[in-house]
Amino acid sequence: MRFVSDIAVPLACLSAALALLLYHGKRRRVYADDFRPCWLAVVGLLAYGASRAADLLLSWAPGTNGVQTLGAVALGLAVMAGFAIWGLLPSMLARPSPSELLKANLALNGVVARGEAEMAQLGEAKAALEQAVADRTRQLDETNRRFVNALENTGIAMAQQDADLRYVWVHNLPDGLLSENVVGRLQKDVLPASAEPLIAEAKRRAMAKMERVVLEVPVELEGEIRWFNERIEPIWRDGHVGVLTTAIDMTAQRRQQEELRGLLRELTHRTKNLLAVIMGIARQSSRSTADIDTFVSRFNGRIQTLSVAHDLLLDAQWRNVDLRELIECVWKKSAPNAIDRLTLAGGDISLGPESAQNLALAIHEMATNAAEHGCMRGTDGKVAISWASSVENETGGIELLWEETGCSSTAISHFTGFGKSFVQVLLPRATGGRSDINWTSDGLTWRLWMPEHNFVSNRA
Repeated sequence: MRFVSDIAVPLACLSAALALLLYHGKRRRVYADDFRPCWLAVVGLLAYGASRAADLLLSWAPGTNGVQTLGAVALGLAVMAGFAIWGLLPSMLARPSPSELLKANLALNGVVARGEAEMAQLGEAKAALEQAVADRTRQLDETNRRFVNALENTGIAMAQQDADLRYVWVHNLPDGLLSENVVGRLQKDVLPASAEPLIAEAKRRAMAKMERVVLEVPVELEGEIRWFNERIEPIWRDGHVGVLTTAIDMTAQRRQQEELRGLLRELTHRTKNLLAVIMGIARQSSRSTADIDTFVSRFNGRIQTLSVAHDLLLDAQWRNVDLRELIECVWKKSAPNAIDRLTLAGGDISLGPESAQNLALAIHEMATNAAEHGCMRGTDGKVAISWASSVENETGGIELLWEETGCSSTAISHFTGFGKSFVQVLLPRATGGRSDINWTSDGLTWRLWMPEHNFVSNRA
């Protein structure tokens, strides 16, 4: 049995060593540290097997040289390998077990899953942020388009300048200034020399005091003086100061103001003239009347006639009055009951403002006299008024003929006082013409010649 044991142990050690070497050959992907105990075991098994083989050899041949020494060395190596494995034990124990690796793997899978979920949330947040940015960009673009359209449909220009008054940004500049020729240039090189110093001083004052400055300044553009209301706002950005200017074209308003002042001056002048006429009418009316009631009646009639003429002039923007329309309107106010016995004949003639007022008063005096004392007082009286271009006078003009028929001699004699004086004396003096009244057996005729300057053309 001892003999069998001595042979079996070396063979078992050799087999175990070969098995470990085969495992190493098949598992080369395993970390090198995992094979250190394996190498020690191989060395230990081979050394121990060699020592037992040496003992077996000595038992067969006791006197063999060196076998005993070889056996001792092999046994020493086996002992050293056996103790060396203890030095590797801590590192071997530090390595995780399969269950621990499984737990770690599960935990790592959880971390990966949470990471993927967080990445998905980040993706959703990114998409929402991109959508919000796109929406905001679209809103800003729409706001900018509305801003641009609003400025282009108005006379408002805007410009931004730095501290040196160099243009940084401009929009909707007035005619005569092109944006591409302005940005990057100094103000003194862009604006006319007549306006630039005043505007520059205002902008520097706004930057120095950091407050708004408003001024109205005339600027010559394309040979035309245009007025601008400029609102200058200081701006501070990134440590640098500048100005933002909003300029509103006030040229149209200025012209309207000037036209309004002209109209007011003209209105004042005409009012004074009208008051002078009214005072003259009042004075002349008082001289030819004996009682206050008669004065008031005649004075009111003459003032109403002026009112009729003024209404017609206002309808025509104080340019002219049609002669036929003037006679009809005055007659309806002065002798409304005799309108059906009035006959008018003549072409289209337009009177100037002053001539229209004077002729209106003359028609009123003639119509009033005809209704109260003349042919229109009876039932058979008639008045025919005609007008045409004068052929007898070399200077031209218009001749008006008043033919009143169906009067009694008593009625004819009543045409006296202010009415007769105005028709025969004051009217020719005011118009530069000639007026003649002649009595006939059953009425009277009135011939009025008015020079060309009393009339205006109807052509545009």
